[in-house]
Amino acid sequence: MQALVWRGPYLHELDSIDVPVPGDDDVVIEVALVGICGSDLTAHKGLMGIARPGSVRGHEFAGTVVSAPDAGPTPGTRVTVNPVLSCGHCRPCLDDRPSACENIQIIGVHRPGAFAQFVTAPADHVHPVPDSMSWQTAASCEPLAQARHDVARAASIAPLGECLVIGSGSIGLWIVHALRLEGASSITVVDPDESRRHAAVEAGAAVFVRAIDDVPAAAFDTVFDVVGVPATRGGAVGCTRNGGTVVSVGLAVDEVSIPWFDVVRREITVRGANTFTPGDFETALAWLSDGSVTPPPSSRVLDLQQGGEIFTAIVEHRDGFTGKTFFEPRPSV
Repeated sequence: MQALVWRGPYLHELDSIDVPVPGDDDVVIEVALVGICGSDLTAHKGLMGIARPGSVRGHEFAGTVVSAPDAGPTPGTRVTVNPVLSCGHCRPCLDDRPSACENIQIIGVHRPGAFAQFVTAPADHVHPVPDSMSWQTAASCEPLAQARHDVARAASIAPLGECLVIGSGSIGLWIVHALRLEGASSITVVDPDESRRHAAVEAGAAVFVRAIDDVPAAAFDTVFDVVGVPATRGGAVGCTRNGGTVVSVGLAVDEVSIPWFDVVRREITVRGANTFTPGDFETALAWLSDGSVTPPPSSRVLDLQQGGEIFTAIVEHRDGFTGKTFFEPRPSV
């Protein structure tokens, strides 16, 4: 089968590899659509420590069942997949924190992913979707689940209140949707790209500003840093009220610049948010199924053959498109 293989920094290559062999409880899925995540871009640059040369990434996907165990979905079923596999027996798992599993395995990170014609997944992580649901919507369930988990990490501490989202790319917009549905009293988005204003407002933002310097200091109860560079990590703390919460989501670089005296003296809680729980995924699928959330309108679908060129163009800021990019791995008929 054809797959987009990461060979090392700035090098994704289309290659012919073996079709994955399923385990006893695995479903084989023909991938219909797979999205590029920000973490895939970080890995492309060689900055994701767990990325291994020769791996196939891609964890935001949907497709059609080719084969399944007896208890799994029947061949031909349209599905979306929860790619996060927790062990079930480590301390976080036993404490009902599977997103913090010590032995976590993610399809498209630790296991072969969906930048390929076929992928395998455990049957209990495969969720049927209705024929009326578009492939783009079905493939959006994973990032929406991540956003729902990000919001839940904050809401478990205190009411969301007035919220700030730094960065309105794909995950940032999903967080805005989740905040709207989970009861935030107001939502402000900061992003230097003016072209993203309309999508942010459509998702539920009341205010859109283009520079973090234009955001009032200590003005928000909950702040989400969806970018993950030193300036936004430090800026997130500066924008948070005394006793408020910062949720760190973005993984652009592994560098930190946080005014720690500020965190201590103003009793600000800083929380990481990694992956999501099965409940987050089910909630996201329900939101997409009943129309509570619709995918951002700015998206494109490209052939997998274009993958290597597109990855490098995006990370080198030579690609003028700022919306969501999906690949269609299936060969043209």
